[in-house]
Amino acid sequence: MRYRSIFLLIVVSLALVTGCGTPYYVIHPDSAIVTAVDGPAQHRTPTYRIRMMVIGGSVAHGWKAQNNDGYLQRAVKGYAEFTSGRIAYYDRTIVGADGTLMATQYKGDYEKWMTSIRPNVVLISWGLLDDASAHIAVAQFERFLAIEVQEALRAHAVVLIVTPPVTEASYTQYRVVQPQYIRSEFALVRHLHSQDVHLLDVFDAMKRYLLVHHQTVQMYAGDGWHPNTLGHILAGRILLHEMQKTLGRRRWYEFTTPTVTKSR
Repeated sequence: MRYRSIFLLIVVSLALVTGCGTPYYVIHPDSAIVTAVDGPAQHRTPTYRIRMMVIGGSVAHGWKAQNNDGYLQRAVKGYAEFTSGRIAYYDRTIVGADGTLMATQYKGDYEKWMTSIRPNVVLISWGLLDDASAHIAVAQFERFLAIEVQEALRAHAVVLIVTPPVTEASYTQYRVVQPQYIRSEFALVRHLHSQDVHLLDVFDAMKRYLLVHHQTVQMYAGDGWHPNTLGHILAGRILLHEMQKTLGRRRWYEFTTPTVTKSR
């Protein structure tokens, strides 16, 4: 299989840019106004070789975290610092959306974002509780997730599927079905068998953390469905560890012609 070497992670010293220093990480909110997280706006605009588009629901958006600085933003910012790579973070999460809507109701938006943002990394992290509440069949969820992944691969993007943090609902009314959705995410990644698709498991790692440290989910809960700031911090640290373990510091490559597998 041939590869087109597009360096998504480049080791760049802050000293390369004059001024107060260039942030490794920026957020592109829906308004398309760039906000530098790690420093003031620069007169000279740096090149962010990783253009990461994030889709998910309210947990992925950072609800119940201070300043909406959720687990995804924290982990990506930490990974940018870990690799000395520059990452532009495009938040396209939709509060209240379930895992099927990006391939149905918001399909046009998803395709438009692919064209306008041109992401080379798409991070997908559904909370799965909206899916459980809507009684969406696990097979249906997996089928629509496959469509989302295939759309990203067609755009020559690396795909990161991230399982959600645990919440109170993970131990109560959805303790059975939420892990079933997560197992389907694992199954899809195995089925696609693509080195451009990675699964990063926050859910099971966070459950193990609570068990080993004899803690309950209540201290990390903002409400029944969302982590609080402490929960987002913990989940962000776990995700950062998973990114370091799975992706390391190595450079990423894109397929010249990605293999797109039909949904089952």
